[in-house]
Amino acid sequence: MTVLELMIVLAIVGGLAFLMRSAVRWVTKADLVDDASHLAAVLRRTNQLAMAGGKLYRVVLDFDKHAFRVEVCEGPAAVERGKEEMVDQKAVKDAIDVARQRLSALPTQAIGADSPEAEAKLAAALAGKKVGGKVCAPANEVSGDSKGRPLAGELNAAKGIKLREVWVQHLEDSATHGLVSVYFFPTGAAEKAIVTLTDGRATFSILVHGLTGRVQLLDGELRSPDDHMMRNAEGDKERER
Repeated sequence: MTVLELMIVLAIVGGLAFLMRSAVRWVTKADLVDDASHLAAVLRRTNQLAMAGGKLYRVVLDFDKHAFRVEVCEGPAAVERGKEEMVDQKAVKDAIDVARQRLSALPTQAIGADSPEAEAKLAAALAGKKVGGKVCAPANEVSGDSKGRPLAGELNAAKGIKLREVWVQHLEDSATHGLVSVYFFPTGAAEKAIVTLTDGRATFSILVHGLTGRVQLLDGELRSPDDHMMRNAEGDKERER
């Protein structure tokens, strides 16, 4: 066997090994693409339902169960924190003040708060504190996709697919465990959010745009979450979310 023949054999073996590795990665990524596409479709459908029904909807993401569900909220709603905590009245007031500031950055017609009472309830909801009891319940509508799946589901944890990290407008820091919700308002606006999913090798990012509620699916992760979370509708950077 000449040196040239040996080089050809090694090139063929190397090429086959690369193709086999790529095939395995493609199959795994295909499952990730399916889960990411399904969750993105659920978020889009939730935005449509909020506008069509004139109600506040939210998508609840469960890190521990690798699952998600859509809930419709009538009256005041509370952000789920995963566990009941001792109520610190000063912390409650501070959280509601911060929520009011964030709501004030959105146009009044976008959030549907047409009175001080309605604005107070939305601020309390985004602050994660109960006002008159929680009234969110699972939505009964279907997701509207070709498979007719419900507005709830689980990620393919058997293939290692899970929620990696979630940024949402009403939280100062990103969430990596427990429950976190993304709210959609009746007039088409939404909480600005980033939801990342991973299978341990690849990552997909789902962006929720605040003013329009538009949902965008990206292959990969953002270089910096602030590139999305701290930009306004005109594309200019803001000091706060």
